[in-house]
Amino acid sequence: MIVIKIKTWKDWKKDFIDWVQAPRRKTCKEYVNYMEVISCDAVKEVINNVYCKYNMTDKQIEDITEAVEKCIGDCAKRTCKLIDDCQPIKFF
Repeated sequence: MIVIKIKTWKDWKKDFIDWVQAPRRKTCKEYVNYMEVISCDAVKEVINNVYCKYNMTDKQIEDITEAVEKCIGDCAKRTCKLIDDCQPIKFF
């Protein structure tokens, strides 16, 4: 049995409106990069507050900050890859 799906004007219009309303790759990636920077700044502030409380050495603070920044950066890269995989490419 062969089924042929013929798109009507309403189908094309709905697809187009859905496509226009969807968030775009560039905007999503800019948001991810912005959140990465904000998260890193917030982590540094929190670590400095903890430093004062527990008297950690500068090396410990640096190691913890680098580890957390690496994790945040990795999450941002994975999120950008997910955006590339999920968001439609703008052709025009």
